[in-house]
Amino acid sequence: MKTLVGSFVALVLVVTTTLGQETKKAQSSTTNGPRIEIQPESHDFGNVQQNLKLVKEFAVTNIGNEDLIISRISTSCGCTAALTAEKVVKPGKSTNLKVTFETRRYKGAIQRSVSIASNDPRRVRTVKVKAFVEEST
Repeated sequence: MKTLVGSFVALVLVVTTTLGQETKKAQSSTTNGPRIEIQPESHDFGNVQQNLKLVKEFAVTNIGNEDLIISRISTSCGCTAALTAEKVVKPGKSTNLKVTFETRRYKGAIQRSVSIASNDPRRVRTVKVKAFVEEST
């Protein structure tokens, strides 16, 4: 019986140690290098009128451990513009991404996207803005 209990305890220790090591590997792989995080990921301006200039600021944070370099920002339409205050974001720091969306003469539900390319090896990040543009009377 003691041998069975001892074997069980040894097995639990091995499994616990292995899981702990895997967790540490996963945590370190998510923070190695530059890592971009954008909050919020989208914004709904709600019901708006035509011919307005709407502005929303998003927080771009480097959650990695190396400098994040923002290399390119592109928008899905000429009615949308986006700029960051800084192109290089130090680890643990943030910068603002200011998105401007012009409703012009659009009508109905409108959604636009802004893509941010950086040296984060994971991928290009995209934020979305949307609104329901009511026709001016």
